[in-house]
Amino acid sequence: MPHTVALTFDDGPNPAATPSLLELLGRRGVAATFFVWGEQAHEHPDLVREVLERGHRVQPHCWSHVSHWTLQPAAIRADIDAVTALLEALGAPAPTLWRPPYGHTLAGATREAAAERGLALAGWTINPHDYEGHDATSMYRGVSAALAGEEHSVLLLHDGHRESGPLKRRADATNTVELVSMLLEDDGLAFTPMSTGLEQCLTEGPPERSSGTHR
Repeated sequence: MPHTVALTFDDGPNPAATPSLLELLGRRGVAATFFVWGEQAHEHPDLVREVLERGHRVQPHCWSHVSHWTLQPAAIRADIDAVTALLEALGAPAPTLWRPPYGHTLAGATREAAAERGLALAGWTINPHDYEGHDATSMYRGVSAALAGEEHSVLLLHDGHRESGPLKRRADATNTVELVSMLLEDDGLAFTPMSTGLEQCLTEGPPERSSGTHR
């Protein structure tokens, strides 16, 4: 039996990578789940519409890419409401999942905000850290090894860039596109959109000083 993998993409849309991923996925007839960064979607609304038109699932990631550990509960609620309002305006169906930035949840507050909006908090089971700039071949080997112990996996990938300046660890998302191409050619894998939350895979933390800055 093939391993079932849900391909999920955070931090997009990104005009340098998202179209290439859509082309690859379309050639294989694979549907993926895109967790959208609101500020990026606001800049590239046509890309969000294209993701939807090609049959993929669009779910909220954030409006501003800030750890919930640095935010007050009201700011967390405002952030998720801003991105879901934009996605609705762009024609996305009502969301069912929500993946907070960095997989960070604020004790009590994030879960309460999700429950109030009927959203399941969405984690993952395999993270190849593509945003660190690892080459596609080494990531493919690591993902394949991780898959050996799982029947159904949720793979965390990034079609956008969350870091800039001195924190930037890759010039673009070419390595992610190449990794996805390798995975799609693997006859031992079957693909499905993400359907369950996996909240237990996220990291709950206590409130820290609210700075509104990236971690």
